[in-house]
Amino acid sequence: MKSDRKKQLEAFERVLDVMETLREKCPWDRKQTFDSLRCNTIEETYELVDAIQQLDMPNIKKELGDVLLQVIMNSEIAKEQGLFDINDVVQTLCEKLIRRHPHVFGDTEVSGSAEVLVNW
Repeated sequence: MKSDRKKQLEAFERVLDVMETLREKCPWDRKQTFDSLRCNTIEETYELVDAIQQLDMPNIKKELGDVLLQVIMNSEIAKEQGLFDINDVVQTLCEKLIRRHPHVFGDTEVSGSAEVLVNW
């Protein structure tokens, strides 16, 4: 399990490095903004939903990568503008998940998945 986590962290570090390089050296990537990526983000999300509906695992994997690209690129743009970075995005997500799961991370008890939604 440790080696899997190490590989995951290395892969995440690699994609962050690739994105930094693209934003620095690729004219197209460099000129992208939150606004210019907006339609791409919507399109990639729809493509992921379509792949999920078809249970097309190779395409789900591809489309998850495309959605992740949107998250990483928007986070890189924000970092360049001094607004936030991918660390802030991930930490905010962790805080939200912990807050919304007091039955896992706190003392709240639930009898089933319907009660979990009450905390959401």
